[in-house]
Amino acid sequence: MKKESRDNVRLKTPKKYRLSLYNENGLYRIWTITMGKTRMIVLVAVGALAIFICGMMLISLTPLRSLLPGFLTGSERHQLLEVDARADSLARRMDIYAGYLNNVTGIMTGDVATDSLMSARGSAIDSLLVKPDTVALIGRSKAEEDFVNMYRERENFMLDDRQPLLAEAPLFVPPVKDAMVTPGDNPAVPQIEVTEEVAAVYAINRGTVIDQYLEGDKGYVVIIQHPDGYLSRYSGLSKIYTRVGVAIDADSRIGQYRRDSKTPLKFELRRDGESLRPLDYIPF
Repeated sequence: MKKESRDNVRLKTPKKYRLSLYNENGLYRIWTITMGKTRMIVLVAVGALAIFICGMMLISLTPLRSLLPGFLTGSERHQLLEVDARADSLARRMDIYAGYLNNVTGIMTGDVATDSLMSARGSAIDSLLVKPDTVALIGRSKAEEDFVNMYRERENFMLDDRQPLLAEAPLFVPPVKDAMVTPGDNPAVPQIEVTEEVAAVYAINRGTVIDQYLEGDKGYVVIIQHPDGYLSRYSGLSKIYTRVGVAIDADSRIGQYRRDSKTPLKFELRRDGESLRPLDYIPF
């Protein structure tokens, strides 16, 4: 009975793991480490943590961080935004210059005659230029005029009709894309609320920059003279990309505005010195 009980007794010894290095030529052991299960798990975890820390230090302390998204510094991100803004405003002008140089090259080589350029206006050359001031709305017809007069006499009510005003005005583009614009207390200076952190500001029509200056801590001011006596004024800009005397096209980027600026973005439109309501002329 005692013998059977001894046979049934099994000694439970902890499992051991051994890692050894041998000299292949002499077949003798160089280095050996013996560890249990718990020690092995701890060593694997410590090794993985050390590899992770070394990788993070390699990325954060070396130029390799520029290859990964989200690791740019504030100055680097600012430089990228500035380069993107300048490239966007210069892209169209480069297309115009490229078309001009192609025409000059063709004339000098004899492939294009000078008189053919004058007869081909409206084709390849005019496709590079934008002249929004030549686009106008159709005026009110006789039937529409009679209807407005009849409604005015019958209802004793004046219709708010801006069609004659828009028919005489050039086609303007909004100075800011995707912005909330309200008349505010002064309809001549509407309130503009941008939705992006850094919003680009565009010229509403082609014209010439007649003045620009820094208005203290209120940001930059740019004034552009447009055809037909129209003048636009942009104030509160954080940065400008123009200079006095430069002729610009419609929808050209003239500066940028930061939403975190303490100064609001303002826009004014005038004609022959008279202030106009921008909401009546520009489809914001």
